[in-house]
Amino acid sequence: MENKYDSLLELCRSRKSCRSFTGAQVPRDMVDKILAVAGNSPYAAGRRDWDIMAINDPRLIAEMAAAVRLRVQEISGTVREDYCEWFKEYARYFTVFESAPLILVPVFRHVPALSLMMDPSDPELTGMERDNYVKSISCVAMLVLLAAEALGLGACYLTGPLIAEEELARMLALKPGRNIGALIPIGYPLNNDNYNGTEK
Repeated sequence: MENKYDSLLELCRSRKSCRSFTGAQVPRDMVDKILAVAGNSPYAAGRRDWDIMAINDPRLIAEMAAAVRLRVQEISGTVREDYCEWFKEYARYFTVFESAPLILVPVFRHVPALSLMMDPSDPELTGMERDNYVKSISCVAMLVLLAAEALGLGACYLTGPLIAEEELARMLALKPGRNIGALIPIGYPLNNDNYNGTEK
């Protein structure tokens, strides 16, 4: 048991955000291994109302980045002047996924249960239920990140691109009612220096 703990602790400590990747493709068997680990994640109400999409089409990835960049540009026009430069600097990280050969996209469905039992409906309860699914898909994403690290791959957890979630969902042909939990770019790190600082 001690060895398992030590291995897990070392894995968690070694994982850092990787935002620059080589052009090498991630082998399918590695993708399958990552998905196998993610499949063991806990989830709200014991449901399996989630999936992970694997995107490795360079043209689609470029279109996704373009959509996020356009949304950033739209939003920047409404940002207070004293925050404008800060926002632009922060938002440039929203498209770092475009250099990755693979993007894993955790997708979840909000399935109301308790809130449907209320008459009248309770907005706070409805919000709590949706939060439960958001938190649950985050557990799935964490296992994806740890599995990638265990396989010697770099990865990064991105929620910033979700400012363009509607456009991304359309590009990914998501069914109605499905939500994107995050974008997780994965690949071989360009070099060790690109494991960025202390960001996790």
